[in-house]
Amino acid sequence: LMALVKEFRRRKIKVVENAIADKVQLYMANAVTFKVDAFRDAMRRTPPGQAGKALKLVHRLDGPYYSSRYNKDPRKEAGLPYRAREDERVYAVNKEFACASIFQSQWSYDMNTRLGYVPAGPIRIVNNAVDEAIFNNVGKAPFDRRSDGTRKIRLVGASWSAGERKGFKTFKWLDENLDFDRYEFTFMGNVPDDVTFKNIKPHPPVTSEKLAPVLKEHDVYIAASYLEPCSNALVEALASGLPAVYQLGSGHDELVRAGGLPYAKPEDVPGVLDRLLAGYEGFQAGIRVTSVKEAADAYLEVYAGCLGLTPQPPGGMYGPVGDVKA
Repeated sequence: LMALVKEFRRRKIKVVENAIADKVQLYMANAVTFKVDAFRDAMRRTPPGQAGKALKLVHRLDGPYYSSRYNKDPRKEAGLPYRAREDERVYAVNKEFACASIFQSQWSYDMNTRLGYVPAGPIRIVNNAVDEAIFNNVGKAPFDRRSDGTRKIRLVGASWSAGERKGFKTFKWLDENLDFDRYEFTFMGNVPDDVTFKNIKPHPPVTSEKLAPVLKEHDVYIAASYLEPCSNALVEALASGLPAVYQLGSGHDELVRAGGLPYAKPEDVPGVLDRLLAGYEGFQAGIRVTSVKEAADAYLEVYAGCLGLTPQPPGGMYGPVGDVKA
């Protein structure tokens, strides 16, 4: 959200963070990661007969926690009676407060509704955007496809979390099976305590400002995570000009689109890499990420609808920048 806030402020829009402020009527919150009781108390202070001045909440959703915290796949397990208590809290808050809901990906919307949750409308999907002053392809050298063995293909992956969903099964398989006479592989981020690499070169997590030039030095991003609604790490790599090889089972395909290729299991990756490298320039040209301007415009359209400044969308579904498919 930092890039979005930066864009709002560039447009001279007042933004208050982590506080209830006088003369600010519209708020946006993530899931349940905000002070729910304080917001409820502020709503109750609306003067009698002035419902039009009541606080409004646009609810930004991702997950579900069912997947992101408990590694469960709604496509396979939605029929089971278990639900995550965090998701139950999210939708209690959504029902009580939300004037609209924004999802970070179609995949996230689909997984939440598959679990039986009904988000408050209107609904819009807006993929995450990057700070374009940091993550961009300016100065990235053209792909060097030398086949004389003097330059290896440079792969990179990244993750702040060392959790199970972040793709370490894939990374471990590649570490043991990839042709490292042809490839070199850098991993930026945290690695589980029980994972040791022989060939992949791990580096501790760094700031965005330090990560951006590292990405530009590489050729292909390996997005190995799964059950992930909208990977910031993947968006950052795409914005830096890296085509991606990504694992199915997340919102990755919405982000990558024509800018890469999917795989289903780790042993598929070498063949997928061959296909991507054969058409590298075409995949690179196919990269299309949501700009921070597009994201800001989409959020502002939802905000205006909540405040009654623009008509609500027909059927409760907003259109482009991520059209919801119910």
